[in-house]
Amino acid sequence: MLILDFDGVIADAFTECAVVTYYADQDPDTVADRPVAALAEALPAAFVARFRTVRTYARTLGDFMVARDPAAGEVRGLADYEALAARVPPARLAALVKGATEVRGALRERRREEWLALHTLYPGIADLLHRHRGRGTSIVTAKDARSVWEILAHHGLDVTVAQVVGGCSDKRTAVRRIAETDGLPPDAVTFIDDHITNALAVRDTGATSLWAWWGYHTPEHVERAVARRQRRVYLPELASLEA
Repeated sequence: MLILDFDGVIADAFTECAVVTYYADQDPDTVADRPVAALAEALPAAFVARFRTVRTYARTLGDFMVARDPAAGEVRGLADYEALAARVPPARLAALVKGATEVRGALRERRREEWLALHTLYPGIADLLHRHRGRGTSIVTAKDARSVWEILAHHGLDVTVAQVVGGCSDKRTAVRRIAETDGLPPDAVTFIDDHITNALAVRDTGATSLWAWWGYHTPEHVERAVARRQRRVYLPELASLEA
Protein backbone atom coordinates (compact mmCIF):
# COMPACT_ATOMS: atom_id res chain seq x y z
CA MET A 1 0.00 0.00 0.00
CA LEU A 2 1.27 3.46 -0.94
CA ILE A 3 0.48 6.47 1.25
CA LEU A 4 1.71 9.93 0.28
CA ASP A 5 1.84 13.45 1.64
CA PHE A 6 0.53 16.06 -0.82
CA ASP A 7 2.22 19.49 -0.69
CA GLY A 8 5.93 19.00 -1.19
CA VAL A 9 5.56 15.40 -2.41
CA ILE A 10 2.85 15.25 -5.08
CA ALA A 11 2.50 18.93 -5.89
CA ASP A 12 4.40 22.15 -5.34
CA ALA A 13 1.99 24.83 -4.12
CA PHE A 14 4.44 27.37 -2.71
CA THR A 15 2.76 30.45 -4.23
CA GLU A 16 -0.76 29.29 -3.36
CA CYS A 17 0.21 28.67 0.26
CA ALA A 18 1.93 32.06 0.45
CA VAL A 19 -1.16 33.79 -0.95
CA VAL A 20 -3.64 32.24 1.47
CA THR A 21 -1.28 32.94 4.37
CA TYR A 22 -0.78 36.59 3.50
CA TYR A 23 -4.48 37.31 2.89
CA ALA A 24 -5.71 35.22 5.83
CA ASP A 25 -6.99 38.26 7.73
CA GLN A 26 -8.88 39.76 4.80
CA ASP A 27 -12.43 39.23 3.54
CA PRO A 28 -12.35 36.12 1.30
CA ASP A 29 -14.81 37.48 -1.26
CA THR A 30 -12.88 40.72 -1.57
CA VAL A 31 -9.66 38.79 -2.06
CA ALA A 32 -11.27 36.59 -4.72
CA ASP A 33 -12.42 39.67 -6.64
CA ARG A 34 -8.83 40.02 -7.83
CA PRO A 35 -7.02 37.70 -10.27
CA VAL A 36 -4.78 35.19 -8.53
CA ALA A 37 -1.77 36.47 -10.47
CA ALA A 38 -2.43 39.98 -9.16
CA LEU A 39 -2.70 38.67 -5.61
CA ALA A 40 0.63 36.89 -5.96
CA GLU A 41 2.35 39.87 -7.57
CA ALA A 42 1.15 42.10 -4.71
CA LEU A 43 2.87 39.97 -2.07
CA PRO A 44 5.64 42.06 -0.48
CA ALA A 45 9.08 40.71 -1.29
CA ALA A 46 9.96 40.65 2.41
CA PHE A 47 6.95 38.48 3.16
CA VAL A 48 7.79 36.04 0.36
CA ALA A 49 11.33 35.74 1.69
CA ARG A 50 10.01 35.06 5.19
CA PHE A 51 7.51 32.54 3.87
CA ARG A 52 10.25 30.73 1.95
CA THR A 53 12.13 30.28 5.22
CA VAL A 54 9.08 29.33 7.28
CA ARG A 55 7.86 26.85 4.65
CA THR A 56 10.84 24.61 5.35
CA TYR A 57 9.79 24.23 8.99
CA ALA A 58 6.01 24.14 8.54
CA ARG A 59 3.87 21.02 8.70
CA THR A 60 0.38 22.56 8.87
CA LEU A 61 -1.50 25.61 7.65
CA GLY A 62 -1.18 27.08 11.14
CA ASP A 63 2.60 26.76 10.95
CA PHE A 64 2.61 28.96 7.84
CA MET A 65 1.25 31.88 9.88
CA VAL A 66 4.64 32.41 11.50
CA ALA A 67 5.67 34.05 8.21
CA ARG A 68 3.30 36.92 8.99
CA ASP A 69 5.58 38.01 11.84
CA PRO A 70 8.29 40.40 10.56
CA ALA A 71 10.69 38.72 12.98
CA ALA A 72 10.48 35.57 10.86
CA GLY A 73 13.03 37.23 8.60
CA GLU A 74 15.59 36.58 11.33
CA VAL A 75 14.89 32.86 11.71
CA ARG A 76 18.17 31.00 11.54
CA GLY A 77 17.15 27.64 12.95
CA LEU A 78 14.45 25.49 14.51
CA ALA A 79 14.72 27.17 17.91
CA ASP A 80 14.07 30.58 16.33
CA TYR A 81 11.09 29.25 14.43
CA GLU A 82 9.56 27.51 17.44
CA ALA A 83 10.00 30.63 19.59
CA LEU A 84 8.06 32.71 17.07
CA ALA A 85 5.38 30.05 16.69
CA ALA A 86 4.91 29.90 20.45
CA ARG A 87 4.20 33.61 20.75
CA VAL A 88 1.17 33.58 18.44
CA PRO A 89 -1.92 33.67 20.71
CA PRO A 90 -4.01 30.50 20.18
CA ALA A 91 -7.19 32.47 19.43
CA ARG A 92 -5.35 34.58 16.88
CA LEU A 93 -3.83 31.50 15.27
CA ALA A 94 -7.22 29.79 15.04
CA ALA A 95 -8.71 32.90 13.42
CA LEU A 96 -5.91 33.10 10.87
CA VAL A 97 -6.20 29.41 9.96
CA LYS A 98 -9.94 29.82 9.55
CA GLY A 99 -9.40 32.92 7.42
CA ALA A 100 -6.78 31.25 5.23
CA THR A 101 -9.05 28.26 4.72
CA GLU A 102 -11.90 30.57 3.68
CA VAL A 103 -9.64 32.51 1.31
CA ARG A 104 -8.54 29.22 -0.24
CA GLY A 105 -12.16 28.19 -0.60
CA ALA A 106 -13.15 31.48 -2.24
CA LEU A 107 -10.27 31.28 -4.73
CA ARG A 108 -11.05 27.64 -5.45
CA GLU A 109 -14.67 28.49 -6.22
CA ARG A 110 -14.39 31.86 -7.97
CA ARG A 111 -10.92 31.65 -9.56
CA ARG A 112 -10.91 27.92 -10.16
CA GLU A 113 -8.61 27.61 -13.19
CA GLU A 114 -6.21 30.25 -11.90
CA TRP A 115 -6.11 28.57 -8.49
CA LEU A 116 -5.60 25.11 -9.93
CA ALA A 117 -2.74 26.39 -12.07
CA LEU A 118 -0.80 27.23 -8.90
CA HIS A 119 -0.39 23.52 -8.18
CA THR A 120 2.29 21.86 -10.31
CA LEU A 121 3.12 18.16 -10.14
CA TYR A 122 6.62 16.98 -9.39
CA PRO A 123 8.19 14.91 -12.19
CA GLY A 124 7.38 11.22 -12.00
CA ILE A 125 4.48 11.57 -9.59
CA ALA A 126 1.72 11.06 -12.16
CA ASP A 127 3.31 7.84 -13.40
CA LEU A 128 3.80 6.60 -9.82
CA LEU A 129 0.13 7.13 -9.00
CA HIS A 130 -1.07 5.54 -12.21
CA ARG A 131 1.10 2.46 -11.59
CA HIS A 132 -0.40 2.05 -8.12
CA ARG A 133 -3.99 2.68 -9.16
CA GLY A 134 -6.35 0.16 -7.59
CA ARG A 135 -3.96 -0.76 -4.79
CA GLY A 136 -5.54 1.39 -2.09
CA THR A 137 -3.22 4.36 -2.62
CA SER A 138 -4.03 7.09 -0.11
CA ILE A 139 -3.02 10.67 0.61
CA VAL A 140 -2.54 11.94 4.16
CA THR A 141 -2.05 15.68 4.26
CA ALA A 142 -2.47 18.84 6.28
CA LYS A 143 -4.26 20.38 3.28
CA ASP A 144 -8.06 20.14 3.21
CA ALA A 145 -9.37 17.07 1.42
CA ARG A 146 -11.64 18.95 -0.99
CA SER A 147 -8.77 21.00 -2.38
CA VAL A 148 -6.65 17.88 -2.81
CA TRP A 149 -9.40 16.03 -4.69
CA GLU A 150 -9.94 18.98 -7.03
CA ILE A 151 -6.23 19.34 -7.75
CA LEU A 152 -5.94 15.62 -8.41
CA ALA A 153 -8.93 15.78 -10.77
CA HIS A 154 -7.37 18.74 -12.58
CA HIS A 155 -4.36 16.55 -13.34
CA GLY A 156 -6.47 13.46 -14.12
CA LEU A 157 -5.24 11.67 -11.00
CA ASP A 158 -8.37 11.47 -8.85
CA VAL A 159 -9.05 7.99 -10.25
CA THR A 160 -5.67 6.76 -8.96
CA VAL A 161 -6.34 7.48 -5.28
CA ALA A 162 -8.65 5.54 -2.95
CA GLN A 163 -8.92 8.17 -0.21
CA VAL A 164 -7.63 11.50 1.04
CA VAL A 165 -7.24 12.17 4.74
CA GLY A 166 -7.12 15.96 4.90
CA GLY A 167 -6.43 18.43 7.69
CA CYS A 168 -4.15 15.83 9.28
CA SER A 169 -1.51 16.76 11.87
CA ASP A 170 -0.97 13.23 13.27
CA LYS A 171 0.18 11.18 10.30
CA ARG A 172 1.39 8.25 12.36
CA THR A 173 -2.12 7.58 13.65
CA ALA A 174 -3.67 8.19 10.22
CA VAL A 175 -1.34 5.73 8.49
CA ARG A 176 -1.92 3.09 11.15
CA ARG A 177 -5.69 3.45 10.82
CA ILE A 178 -5.63 3.22 7.03
CA ALA A 179 -3.61 0.01 7.21
CA GLU A 180 -5.86 -1.48 9.89
CA THR A 181 -9.00 -0.64 7.90
CA ASP A 182 -7.59 -2.58 4.93
CA GLY A 183 -6.57 -5.44 7.20
CA LEU A 184 -2.87 -4.82 6.58
CA PRO A 185 0.04 -4.70 9.01
CA PRO A 186 2.03 -1.42 9.09
CA ASP A 187 4.97 -3.08 7.36
CA ALA A 188 2.80 -3.48 4.25
CA VAL A 189 2.74 0.32 3.88
CA THR A 190 5.19 2.52 1.97
CA PHE A 191 4.88 6.14 3.12
CA ILE A 192 6.47 9.23 1.52
CA ASP A 193 6.67 12.67 3.15
CA ASP A 194 9.03 15.61 2.75
CA HIS A 195 8.96 16.63 6.44
CA ILE A 196 11.42 14.66 8.53
CA THR A 197 9.18 14.72 11.63
CA ASN A 198 6.38 12.98 9.73
CA ALA A 199 8.76 10.52 8.07
CA LEU A 200 10.24 9.47 11.40
CA ALA A 201 6.87 9.30 13.17
CA VAL A 202 5.42 6.98 10.55
CA ARG A 203 8.59 4.90 10.43
CA ASP A 204 8.04 4.10 14.11
CA THR A 205 4.84 2.23 13.14
CA GLY A 206 6.87 -0.32 11.21
CA ALA A 207 5.98 1.11 7.80
CA THR A 208 8.59 1.67 5.11
CA SER A 209 8.94 5.44 5.45
CA LEU A 210 10.76 7.43 2.77
CA TRP A 211 11.87 11.04 3.14
CA ALA A 212 11.18 12.96 -0.08
CA TRP A 213 14.37 14.82 -0.94
CA TRP A 214 12.61 17.06 -3.49
CA GLY A 215 10.37 18.69 -0.89
CA TYR A 216 11.04 21.27 1.82
CA HIS A 217 13.68 20.73 4.48
CA THR A 218 16.39 22.51 6.48
CA PRO A 219 20.01 21.69 7.35
CA GLU A 220 18.73 20.63 10.79
CA HIS A 221 16.36 18.20 9.13
CA VAL A 222 19.27 16.69 7.23
CA GLU A 223 21.26 16.30 10.45
CA ARG A 224 18.31 14.66 12.16
CA ALA A 225 17.75 12.32 9.24
CA VAL A 226 21.39 11.27 9.24
CA ALA A 227 21.38 10.73 13.00
CA ARG A 228 18.25 8.56 12.77
CA ARG A 229 19.42 6.80 9.59
CA GLN A 230 16.27 7.88 7.78
CA ARG A 231 16.12 6.63 4.22
CA ARG A 232 15.74 9.26 1.52
CA VAL A 233 13.96 8.88 -1.79
CA TYR A 234 14.87 10.91 -4.88
CA LEU A 235 12.64 11.82 -7.81
CA PRO A 236 14.46 9.56 -10.31
CA GLU A 237 13.75 6.59 -8.01
CA LEU A 238 9.99 7.00 -8.44
CA ALA A 239 10.18 5.39 -11.87
CA SER A 240 11.00 2.02 -10.28
CA LEU A 241 9.32 2.37 -6.89
CA GLU A 242 6.73 -0.31 -6.12
CA ALA A 243 4.61 -0.47 -2.96
